[in-house]
Amino acid sequence: MLDAKQTLDRYFLEMRWRCLSLAADLDRVQRGQGSETTMLDPRLTKLRQAVQVLLEPAADRAERVLMIFSDMTPPPPK
Repeated sequence: MLDAKQTLDRYFLEMRWRCLSLAADLDRVQRGQGSETTMLDPRLTKLRQAVQVLLEPAADRAERVLMIFSDMTPPPPK
């Protein structure tokens, strides 16, 4: 198992790329036509919630982000 520094050394460039990619995607949405109403889209709300979780120092971030994007709607009755 890698220690914290080794993990950061190995994955930093990939993590940086993911951050830049998400920032670029959000910029494209905001620049697009109709962005005023799109900014209220529940999917963007979920992305904002997920980014907030990433900023927290908790150890369960992956699980919490997964739960944000999970459909918790009960299945239809049989």
